[in-house]
Amino acid sequence: MTSHGVPRSSTVPRTAAAIQADLLKITAYNTLVSEVQSLKSTNTYSQTSLTSTSSLLTQNPEFNTIWNFRRRIILHLLQTTTSPSDEETEKLSLLSSELKFLLPLLQSFPKCYWIWNYRVFILQTSTAQLPLPTALKLWKSEMMLVEKMLGRDSRNFHGWGYRRFIVQNIEELQGRLKQSQPPPPPSSSGEGDGKNEEEDEDEELSLVEQEFAYTTAMYGKDLSNFSAWHNRSKLIPRVLEERGATVEERRTFLDGELGEMQTAVYTDPYDQSIQLYNHWLLAESCSLKDESVVFPLTTSQKVETLLRTLEWMRELLEEEPECRLLLEEMIFVGGLVRSVGSSGDGEEEVDLEEMKADMQRWLEKLMEVDPMRMGRWRELQQRL
Repeated sequence: MTSHGVPRSSTVPRTAAAIQADLLKITAYNTLVSEVQSLKSTNTYSQTSLTSTSSLLTQNPEFNTIWNFRRRIILHLLQTTTSPSDEETEKLSLLSSELKFLLPLLQSFPKCYWIWNYRVFILQTSTAQLPLPTALKLWKSEMMLVEKMLGRDSRNFHGWGYRRFIVQNIEELQGRLKQSQPPPPPSSSGEGDGKNEEEDEDEELSLVEQEFAYTTAMYGKDLSNFSAWHNRSKLIPRVLEERGATVEERRTFLDGELGEMQTAVYTDPYDQSIQLYNHWLLAESCSLKDESVVFPLTTSQKVETLLRTLEWMRELLEEEPECRLLLEEMIFVGGLVRSVGSSGDGEEEVDLEEMKADMQRWLEKLMEVDPMRMGRWRELQQRL
């Protein structure tokens, strides 16, 4: 048998020598645990204690109380640097060595939360203990680790969450660094050739364009990358805001995204990641409840957008009549059409009864292709 695709260990009887070797390892491990626990109980925050916790955590990174002990050791060592003149160098060396110590552990135990929590602690401690420029370099170097993580598994939502956390802190530190610096002296010539240094610094304060481009590259490699689509939806409001996009530019941007979605859904209508992002775009831009700040459309533009979307979805349904996700999305879009069209504020004429009949027909088909959710679709049909 297997568990999550991993074969279970062999049931072949083990030799006496193998058993004895394991017993020796267990004895050595228990001795090490007792040693570290003794250091912990006596509040011994020394380099020796740090070395002992390294040995123990390398064997058992799930030992959370030892990570907490290591935190106290690090904070103590940071406060007891040997030379005031070399204080920054010593602190940087200690914190950098901690980050290096964690790398092989993360490779062996990538889903161990205690390792990640401790890494975040080290980075946050660097912000508190080091000058801003030095701390910023550590945070920026962390992006290399994120690149490797997502290079191995581009859909790792833990990795995407960690990336957002790192980017947020880099932007915050860059903002604090800029505020702490004196303003540049005025130009003696009074002439400029393009962008000045201050404008370049302003551009670097935000990483939103860089991250937006990254999502484009990542979903370009794999349309099923839900985390990339999700991150994109979180970035778009900031992208448009920082670009100073006008109402017309926002509408043009939306048309471009919806066009991408049409191509993507045609490529694989059974991919839930694509359908969910397309769903978000339409809900954000064409809902009747709230006027979208991100995509401000008039009622007529909402109806036009929805009908245009339904037009290509109908064509796709002829090719993929059994696609549950497509049918669900068409019912959702049809509901938006009825909601917006019944407001009476738009110029676009909508036959609400015909749209209701279409939705009834799609629900009948949905009950055929998705009988497990028959009750849900019947209830929705009764509410039409």
